[in-house]
Amino acid sequence: MSLSSAKNYALRAARSQDEKEAIELLSKAILELATSIEATDAKLKRMNKST
Repeated sequence: MSLSSAKNYALRAARSQDEKEAIELLSKAILELATSIEATDAKLKRMNKST
């Protein structure tokens, strides 16, 4: 799960000719972004606790 995966899903959605497929791809992109943000937040919290 990464920002690059989210970007790839978003790019595929932008190129999609099928509205349903585009919506599904954007949903996946949003979930990837949320997961990446949560992982980054957890890393930062661990770093802050160790200092």
